[in-house]
Amino acid sequence: MGIQELLLSPKAYTSQDVFEAEMRDVFSSSWVLVAELDEVANPGTFVTTMVGQEPVLIVRDNAGSLNAFANVCPHRGTIIAEGMGSCGVGFECPYHGWTFSPDGTLVSIPNRKGFNNQVREDQLSLRSLRLEIWERFIFVNIDESAPALTSYLEAVPDLLAQHAISELSSTVHIDDIVDVNWKLLVDNALDDYHLPIVHADSLQPTLEGMKLREYTGKRYASILCMPLNESGLLQYPPRAALGEEQAGSAYAIDVFPNLTIIAMPDGGISTLRFDPISVSQTAVQFRSYAHNPSDLALDDDTRFASQVLNEDYNILYRVQRGIRSRHFKPGPAHYLEGRVATFHATLLDLLGEKLELS
Repeated sequence: MGIQELLLSPKAYTSQDVFEAEMRDVFSSSWVLVAELDEVANPGTFVTTMVGQEPVLIVRDNAGSLNAFANVCPHRGTIIAEGMGSCGVGFECPYHGWTFSPDGTLVSIPNRKGFNNQVREDQLSLRSLRLEIWERFIFVNIDESAPALTSYLEAVPDLLAQHAISELSSTVHIDDIVDVNWKLLVDNALDDYHLPIVHADSLQPTLEGMKLREYTGKRYASILCMPLNESGLLQYPPRAALGEEQAGSAYAIDVFPNLTIIAMPDGGISTLRFDPISVSQTAVQFRSYAHNPSDLALDDDTRFASQVLNEDYNILYRVQRGIRSRHFKPGPAHYLEGRVATFHATLLDLLGEKLELS
């Protein structure tokens, strides 16, 4: 099947039924980045997030173990924790006051006798979820039968092994909410054809023309290699441990379904998460990490990242409006849209007939 046959119907970006199927069948079976180790370094520290429409709680317990739970009380389904911070000795459900230790164990129930002694605490702990760690990043998978994270990441760990990601320091933090379907944001991150047009004044001046090379993985990962010109290499001086291609290039690495990693030859990386909120709204989380961060450069780095993000947002607002036209049908596919087709193929495999083709 060619690239053109794999491009999605416009309805895939506007249909509530498709969105609900994605939340149920795509995000529940995928490894999704949820937090960083630094955020839950001490006993009792926690982070909450969403994996699709599943509320997730990440917490380090008093023994130092890291846990992932469904962030819902087993009594009436109330969200137990919000945001991030320290839970102290444990969590208390804000509805009926049930309390849970950081290892998920149900500790106490107010007015327990009102249940006629039919409650068994050992059957009402928080529901554990699969959690695995790669470098500094914590991933969760709702599906117990999913492959291990190292297998899921395909070529990514080997490609970035010499970047020493665990040694990086966090620098830029940007959080946005945009009125765009999450797949349009992922498509754009994978669409290597748009770079010299949309990012003519930001990214393109550091690239060696259009000497871009796409690598598509077996299923979950795809990679764009972007050779840098002299200006780009001066801005990102190569790290000694990197190989020849890595020392002269930036990489855009996408991990299904909603993660992009940008890797630079100086060993620094950035991550982009596209977390669906609704069929037409997405939370975007951008983070950057550097080996030798400079306070003087932080403002410049933040402004540059915001510029690139807003260039993408502004064009995607126009795409989101345009695809609703009754006269629009996906046109011919460029060879630098091959990674988009790989993403769509995986979606189609998971959703089948629920996701219409063009």
